[in-house]
Amino acid sequence: MIPTTPTKRRALITGIDGQDGFYLAESLLQHDYTVFGITHSNVTAPSKLHSQLARVFVADLNQPQRLAEIVRQTRPQELYYLAAHHFSSQRGENSLGQLAPFVSVNLLAVAAALQVVRNEMPTSRFFYAASAHIFGAPLATPQTEETPHRPETLYAISKSAAVHLCRYYRESFGVFAAVGILYNHESPRRRSEFVTTQIARAAANAAMGRPTPLLLRDLDAVVDWGAAQDYVHAMWLTLQQPRADEYIISSSAPHTVREFARVAFDTVGLRAENFVTQDPKSVNPPRRLPVVGDNSKIRRVCGWEPTISFHELVRGMVAAQLDELKPSSSL
Repeated sequence: MIPTTPTKRRALITGIDGQDGFYLAESLLQHDYTVFGITHSNVTAPSKLHSQLARVFVADLNQPQRLAEIVRQTRPQELYYLAAHHFSSQRGENSLGQLAPFVSVNLLAVAAALQVVRNEMPTSRFFYAASAHIFGAPLATPQTEETPHRPETLYAISKSAAVHLCRYYRESFGVFAAVGILYNHESPRRRSEFVTTQIARAAANAAMGRPTPLLLRDLDAVVDWGAAQDYVHAMWLTLQQPRADEYIISSSAPHTVREFARVAFDTVGLRAENFVTQDPKSVNPPRRLPVVGDNSKIRRVCGWEPTISFHELVRGMVAAQLDELKPSSSL
């Protein structure tokens, strides 16, 4: 039997050890929720946050029925589906990989959870974290909730299908299934394979006198970057509304990778061009309309406002890398 406090709302977060899961759990705990989490690995580095959680389940979402069992066991009033099988664009993995894990984790496990909510917990509320990748090469910019999906990768195809799945359960069965179409969002907890963390780490290393040249695929790529801390608050707000809907969650403020690098190295008093260059072997795709979101709907309906600026975001990531690289003080 899962121990809970009857007066507290219960929330279940898949992907709780990712940056979004961490910040969302932290926020929900501050709102006095009982929080359960699901992670795919039992070897994740321990976190002080875990001691405050009711329970963290280890589950392979390639087996969707395992998620269904956990939903039945925890019976959350709010279920946040943040887990995803994804890729690193810097390593070119968007065109590689097998279809099965994308479908299992990004779609079939979602269907299993929605079915439990429909059949057994009709008052529970479900949030699905979609991605701006569903728009592919967009037909218009900025994108809105009405912009056609044009997915170009297995990841994007599975994410787009799950958006339609949530819409199906919402419109056909009355399930409260909200969707957040998330644009790039970063934080000091962003994993090392992402370009933003690579840049922040390069700046920190250079500041500490051990510069390492960083080769990137496309310095002129335009990105709509926001802060994960702001975006998880947006997720929560979508589930506090009287009806479920789909929302663009973005900063609506485009910047290039080159700008990100410049701000990162400015933070430590250095010039980015001395340390970051474009990989001469990379072949950039033809320029297309930028993937930039129009966040006016979530601002209007949910009252959401981003609180962390682009410059604050970049500086915070560099500061976190500097802290991590500092040698431990000797006793």
